[in-house]
Amino acid sequence: MSITWRAAVAGLEAATALCVALNFAYFLHRALSAELSTRRAAAFVLALISLGTLAESVVVVGSLETNGFVPLAAPAAWVVVRAITLAGTGFISALILKALGGR
Repeated sequence: MSITWRAAVAGLEAATALCVALNFAYFLHRALSAELSTRRAAAFVLALISLGTLAESVVVVGSLETNGFVPLAAPAAWVVVRAITLAGTGFISALILKALGGR
């Protein structure tokens, strides 16, 4: 994998990790403070999904740094797939920031 693709993947993963860390913290807070048990359960599930995505991003960045991780797909396809993950976590983060700003 060329240095350009490694840098692109590392940048996408770092941005994803930042967004998902915000999402995880928000959903964990909601899981611990929600009044209704159904909302607590929903927030817990979203926190768990966020934690999984965060772990995935950390593992990918770690693999890039330690052993020159080569994705199963072509580098361009890998970047597209990870960009979709970043878009999803980024939009969730935007919604969270909007909700926090409205309080």
